[in-house]
Amino acid sequence: MSGSDELPPARKNPFSPMAVALIIDDFQEDFDSVDVTIATDATRQAVAHLDAYLDGPPGAGTVFAVLGDYGTGKTHLAVRLVRHARRALDDPTRALYLEATADSFIELYRRFMQRLGREGVRAQVSDYYADIVADSLQSTGLTADTLDWLGSRQLEPQEVVERLGLMESALLRKVQDTLRHVTNNKDFGTALTLLLRPGFEHAVWSWLLGGAPDQVLVERGITTPIDTEVAALEAMGVFALLFGGRQRRFVLALDELDKIFSADKQPQAQTMAAFQTLLQVFAKAGACLVLCGLPEFKAVLPPAVRQRIPYTVTMSGLSHAQVREFIVRAQEAQTGRTNLTPFTPETVRYLRDVAGGNTRNVVRLCHRVFRLVDDKARATGDPDVTATDDMVRQAARELFGSLSADDLDGAVRRLLDANGWEYWHNHLLGTGEESKAEFWVTFPDRDAGCAVLLEGSLLDNDDVTRVMRRVSAVREAQPDAQVVVLVNGVLTDGVAIQLREPLGRDPLVFSERSFAEDFKALVGATGFPPEQDPVSALRQRMDQLSRQQAGIYGFIEQLAEHVDGVRTSSDRQFGAIGRQLNLLVGSSARTAPDTRLPGEVERLFRDAVDALEGLVQVDLMLSEAFDFAPARTQEAVHRRLRTPEFTDAAAKAILIQKTVLAFRTALAEWYRTQADTPDPEDRLEQLCGIYDDIVEFLPLFDLDPLFVLPPWTARGGGLVADVNQTTRRTRLHDALRNFSPRVRRAVVKGLHENH
Repeated sequence: MSGSDELPPARKNPFSPMAVALIIDDFQEDFDSVDVTIATDATRQAVAHLDAYLDGPPGAGTVFAVLGDYGTGKTHLAVRLVRHARRALDDPTRALYLEATADSFIELYRRFMQRLGREGVRAQVSDYYADIVADSLQSTGLTADTLDWLGSRQLEPQEVVERLGLMESALLRKVQDTLRHVTNNKDFGTALTLLLRPGFEHAVWSWLLGGAPDQVLVERGITTPIDTEVAALEAMGVFALLFGGRQRRFVLALDELDKIFSADKQPQAQTMAAFQTLLQVFAKAGACLVLCGLPEFKAVLPPAVRQRIPYTVTMSGLSHAQVREFIVRAQEAQTGRTNLTPFTPETVRYLRDVAGGNTRNVVRLCHRVFRLVDDKARATGDPDVTATDDMVRQAARELFGSLSADDLDGAVRRLLDANGWEYWHNHLLGTGEESKAEFWVTFPDRDAGCAVLLEGSLLDNDDVTRVMRRVSAVREAQPDAQVVVLVNGVLTDGVAIQLREPLGRDPLVFSERSFAEDFKALVGATGFPPEQDPVSALRQRMDQLSRQQAGIYGFIEQLAEHVDGVRTSSDRQFGAIGRQLNLLVGSSARTAPDTRLPGEVERLFRDAVDALEGLVQVDLMLSEAFDFAPARTQEAVHRRLRTPEFTDAAAKAILIQKTVLAFRTALAEWYRTQADTPDPEDRLEQLCGIYDDIVEFLPLFDLDPLFVLPPWTARGGGLVADVNQTTRRTRLHDALRNFSPRVRRAVVKGLHENH
């Protein structure tokens, strides 16, 4: 028996590899599920605002914002608030979580309506109908029990109207008048009333989802579709009034609003005014609106809109004590034992400092360190292995390199070119290797320049020593040089403090969101010293603008060449696409069983496989390589394959894809045999557990190098920069996040609906 065969099985890792909140997908989800939450000032404030609304007088609405940087727990808190509201409300459908995955309110509104559901909306309208029917029966002498049954919905209003022979048309006119008054909108009053009449549901629901009004609606005066941002915001307000009416509560949490509101893409004035009206409507309707996003979301709102958000909760980093509490509680939820092992108080403190208290980074570090400890325990046979600072540093370097070295190098090049700065690449300023600057930026009328030094994570004193040797060598060769240290990874507070004085500033940590502006400001400031006279500054600025213009023309020429290349090779591209489709069909036929899974389950697997294939595109790339591709395409293939970050990430993506396909095959077999299997739901749970145990070793953040690469653009060889990194990352995470729980819910829901 080999040594590897004698190794004990790996322990179940109690820390999430993705470190993302479990999203509430539908009303059927068990919102009482286990969820490790650490109380912080922010969570206490947010829950207090929600409780004040839930315990307050009916009809009093509120709006508050939850703001924080990436990974600080905004989504986790938003989901927790919705769960808290569901437990307090008599109807769980009156508390919703919604994530802004698009860049407009139109798509957000459509997802809002899909989450409410046609039957959910119809039930709210039917409640108004029941009230009107009950009022009309007050003087008929019916027993109080009958009225109570009607009020509690043990009897549907339509059933009562039919049995007692009441005048339905007159009652529905009263419903329409009531809904027009409640929603303050004639079209919605008419459309919602039609939901109570057989044969109109499809036309009304299609219009509510943004479709053109059907002829039956046009005949009743509804002629305008809900297809603009202003109309979408107005419609969301209508449903706040509808759900918040009759002295009822309604809670809506809107997450990631920074995707709609940002400094780079501010909504038009009309949209902003409609958003302000929405905030007013929620307060008037007696509903609660929770707005979540990055701090910039609220910063770009006009003062008049900000005034409609009376409370703001700001997320902050976890303390050492909170990180320790999280580790203990996470392991308790997994094993039932309350202990810190294999972590120690010292490693917990260091882990928190490395993560900067960022919740997501804390969880990811815990996951990776736990795995390192377990691997060492299995390899050495020592069950008492504990976490060390070295393990924390190893985990941080593996996890937090935001870009590959080549990608960061390219990002800096593009910024320098775009701003018209003159520079030397990988330039030796002195005689030794340590005097090399990845970029030496020079400025007219100045003898000295700016040295840009690229570094990975800076975590300990050895890193400080290395950086200081580089800085000293640069300044020995160029005494007046400015030095910018750009960190591609983690910068601990202790290292930052030690480097602050010799550099004259903190090192700049790469962040995809703010890097361009921060780098431009930092390097630009070194090129314009205070003593420079205005004429020289103007001349330097004119020269810089000329270089920028030349760079723009060069980019346009490159883009034109690319378009011409695509145009001349279109026939061969279509042929390659056809071959890829045939290959895909053939591959699916070999790997997938004949049994087709039920609709929603099949969709989940299809979305996951498509998202992974769209990210890797290995089949397309290799097929082109063997299709007598031009030299630049061959070079593009070679460039990717000789990049370790790409090959490692692509291999893991393919393994995840194979795991998803194997999961699907096993699930198809489960469907085929479940009628003859004792305890089929236990077997289903086991299949989901097997999937989770496998992908624990293939976390999605290991695929990050693939997002920063441009998609394979056929014969273009990836020459066009990818402007949709965020979209591609969101698509993949949406498809694979909490994959097995969503598959299990879809399977169980489908089985229950069929019985």
